[in-house]
Amino acid sequence: MAFGASSVTPRSVAVGTLLEEHHPFFIPRYQRSYAWDTQVAAFTDDVSDLVNADPQEASHFLGGIVCIEETDHSQSRPHKYEIVDGQQRMATVVLALAEIEYAANGIAKSATQEDNITAAASAEILASDTRDRFLFWRNSIVSEGRKETLPRLILSDADNQFFRDLINGSDPKPERESHQLLAAARAQIRAALIKPALEKVSRQEAITHLDRLRTAIVSQCHVIQIVSADRERAYQLFSVLNDRGRSLEDADLLRSYTLEVVQGFPEPQEKIAKLWDEILKVPAKEVSDFFRAYYPSTTGARATLPLFKKLREEYFPLSSATTIEEANTILERVKAFRDEQRIFAQIQEGSWPYPAHFEAGKVPAVTEWQKDRLKRLVISLKHELAMPLLLAAANVADEKKFFSLVQMLEVFAFRYKNVCGGHATAPGNAYYAAAKKIRELSSEGKPTNWDSLRLALRSLIEKVAPDDQFRNSLENRLRYDFGAAQRANICELLTTIEDHAAWLAKGGAGIPKPNMVKVIDLGQVTLEHIYPQNPSPADVNEELSKVRDRIGNLTFFGPGENSKAGNKSFSVKRQGCYSESTVGMTQKLAQLPDWNIAAYNIRRDELLDDACKVFKI
Repeated sequence: MAFGASSVTPRSVAVGTLLEEHHPFFIPRYQRSYAWDTQVAAFTDDVSDLVNADPQEASHFLGGIVCIEETDHSQSRPHKYEIVDGQQRMATVVLALAEIEYAANGIAKSATQEDNITAAASAEILASDTRDRFLFWRNSIVSEGRKETLPRLILSDADNQFFRDLINGSDPKPERESHQLLAAARAQIRAALIKPALEKVSRQEAITHLDRLRTAIVSQCHVIQIVSADRERAYQLFSVLNDRGRSLEDADLLRSYTLEVVQGFPEPQEKIAKLWDEILKVPAKEVSDFFRAYYPSTTGARATLPLFKKLREEYFPLSSATTIEEANTILERVKAFRDEQRIFAQIQEGSWPYPAHFEAGKVPAVTEWQKDRLKRLVISLKHELAMPLLLAAANVADEKKFFSLVQMLEVFAFRYKNVCGGHATAPGNAYYAAAKKIRELSSEGKPTNWDSLRLALRSLIEKVAPDDQFRNSLENRLRYDFGAAQRANICELLTTIEDHAAWLAKGGAGIPKPNMVKVIDLGQVTLEHIYPQNPSPADVNEELSKVRDRIGNLTFFGPGENSKAGNKSFSVKRQGCYSESTVGMTQKLAQLPDWNIAAYNIRRDELLDDACKVFKI
């Protein structure tokens, strides 16, 4: 892509010169918030190397700064510079210079108390010179006959006040991820760059080190500054640079795009900016996870790359809003993002995505047991594939219908994916189609149902996880010694069978009917080896040793129930532990006269039979 010399002016410039000559710099509200993490340590390492090198020979290239020059001749300083790309490095540099000023002021105060006049004067000059040349500038307002002190760098609305507090030396409380990263950046700068200076033997040596540090930053660190008076050209260059490996998050790009689209409508633009601030408060990965779920949840299709392009084309086809109605349509879409992101966050952590209602004399719509199935599906079974469908359902279905979906998905995920290893493509397509369909039904005022989805999932189970395959996989894949993931699956199997104990005792015919009164918290469950993992020499049984970690030899205890079990023999545990357990299947073991391979085989077959009855759609 070519850029005309008339609209783009690149130059290599020292950071100090850039801050002195080309200010004020500001970050538009639609740019992403501060996002440097490990990059700060790389920055402090590079600066430390410069401090210890010959200032006449050593230099460091920080990267590019792309700016749009805005001109207003009514101001005392007519030019200001919107940073399109480079805010991370500029903010980090300014933080480092602010820390030098803060440290120098601290030395000046201490030196004054010690009557070290020379050191105090040197430190005061270093502090004031750093503040006046690189951090703040004086704006003269002739018509009002006054001057004001303004920052040379202004961050976006979400970060600016927090950033100002940091560079003024205070300790503000972080309210979002970018604030935490800014605070962490300052802490890294203090530890890696400022602390070595403050550890010097004398005040004068400390000042000399801080001055050398400042030189390394302002004189030896260089950037390529590209200034354009043409906004479109600047964004073209920004896009090219990011396509070459320094990409923003999709949501950041989407924020930028939406605010540009409504550029001519200040009121909706302001509201959209605040909504994006709320959306982007959470960690970047969580925002990305949301949009990767939201897209198939509304379109019925998988979110392929580049995601930003897909999101823009689907939700914001206009390149520019020409009416207030069009601007408000964009506002409503971003508001929908914000609202559904909140629901997504609840689902993602396994929390029930409906407000709690307590009405005297009324039975709640769902029980705590029913709510817990969502946590099992999302957290224990890790069935992320269903997130788009769950998001759609939580927006259009009532609690009872939402639970019926969760219960069906829990059974399917465990049987098809976790136990039998079914591929994700087919159920994913079914989930996405169902998500889109129920949204369409809701918009038409029609009731939600899972009938078509249920038939599709049953068909997949018949192909991939029929009873014989399910039984075989349960026995051979669900082994205690196969790691944490399989132990979680074992807990799901045993506790779900326990939940259905009364129904199974009556024959287990028809639709599975669990006992929904008692919630078995998987975090409090302890798996128990009936034939112990480490038996005493007198209790070793070669046949049972071969099946020690298989499901037929496993049961579970509730909270605090296994403290007396350990590696004791079955005859000891039978009356001392199993008979006192609150877990029905464990208590039932106390009725056995002995634990041998014959008893193992009977129990294994019972568990496999029960699993086929319980995990059924």
